[in-house]
Amino acid sequence: MVVACWVWMSGPAKAGPYWRSAHGSYSAGVKRGSRTLYARGNCAHCHDQHGYYGGISNGGPFSFALFANPFNTNASPGNYQKADAFCFHCHTNATDSEQSGGITNEDYAKTFGGYSSSGKNDILSTFNQTSYHDLEDVYNYARTNFSFFTQRSSPCVACHNPHLAKRVKADPANPSANTAVSLPSAHDDLWGDGATATERETMYYFYQGHYQSPYAYGGTNSYEPGGTTTYDGSNLPDYATFCTECHNPNTTIYSSQLGRNLIKIDWTTQGGEAGPGDKHGKNSATTALSIKAPYSSAPIGITMGFALSCTDCHEPHGSPNPYLIRTEVNGVQVTISGTSGNQIGYLCRACHKDDQAYGTTATPNRWQHVHHCTDGGANDAPYPGVGMCGGCHSGGGGGGRDRCTSTGSPTPIPCLNCHMHGKDDGWLGGSSTGRRCF
Repeated sequence: MVVACWVWMSGPAKAGPYWRSAHGSYSAGVKRGSRTLYARGNCAHCHDQHGYYGGISNGGPFSFALFANPFNTNASPGNYQKADAFCFHCHTNATDSEQSGGITNEDYAKTFGGYSSSGKNDILSTFNQTSYHDLEDVYNYARTNFSFFTQRSSPCVACHNPHLAKRVKADPANPSANTAVSLPSAHDDLWGDGATATERETMYYFYQGHYQSPYAYGGTNSYEPGGTTTYDGSNLPDYATFCTECHNPNTTIYSSQLGRNLIKIDWTTQGGEAGPGDKHGKNSATTALSIKAPYSSAPIGITMGFALSCTDCHEPHGSPNPYLIRTEVNGVQVTISGTSGNQIGYLCRACHKDDQAYGTTATPNRWQHVHHCTDGGANDAPYPGVGMCGGCHSGGGGGGRDRCTSTGSPTPIPCLNCHMHGKDDGWLGGSSTGRRCF
């Protein structure tokens, strides 16, 4: 059994860390219902050393002496089946799961945001939604860029070391203590459990004094993760550093689903209003903000300069919203039906003040005030107001309306023309301010 575990890892197995992991736990670890001879957490629940059990072949041989194929490179993204990835054999619905009793894995919005209606409670179904991490893209990228990753590996191990990953869902109020991820550059160590000034693995240390935890769902005095009174990211793994090991300005990542390379993300450069550097990262707002609580009166003691965690807005596996956008952000539900028009504004208004928040309309997701009105409320409005609409709200961008009238407003400009990772408002041509818009 030691040999089987050794082959799966990039180095010799370490019994101590494994028995403290989610899979090795004697109380909650791996236990296939069909392997009645083995105690919970035993290696043989994943590894069939001789390729059979009870005299019946598992159909292998399979890599790493596993009981099934690590990954099917012919899988259909968004329509993954149990057999497409080894981990799905247990991390699927309770009826199909190989794990005795099944495994419940709610999405991030529910587990750490407290959202009550996420709708998905296992990893396989989470990947089969509107948006998701394409596992073959992950596999192809990891095989080329990660030294521990082989042609026979499962794409899941690009982010998770199965012999170290802990039950992060077990303590939603302190996921740092039970993190499930490992940096690709340090696969043989957990990432996020170093909460000291020396290790600096929590969001508190990503940009010290600049991370404000968002509200948990429905709360005004409780914060993510876990709905506690902790608001400074000291209990949250540094997911900004984790995600930007791949999603950074120096790395090209191809998306099969989009048919293009992903937009590069710069979460650390502080290039000011002209960039480089994303405004939701360390290159944060420097002039003014039209923002909602808790940021408007942030307990961490700042009014601008916030740096976010990727998981504040995005799910790690998949989402019914586009771009892996969470179904709950900053304590409110977020439902986005598509990527055209101003649909993404329903995400933005979870934290930013739209016209409804300013009281200028009862209709949500309108943004005239924050873009045009300098009345002391939206004191950073960048564009001229009424009478100057035609330069932007016409043609393909604004839908053909060429002036404001007393009976209504121009058709909205699609949010993604300006508000996307790495973008400024250059789309506006002569009306552009040149400022970063995300």
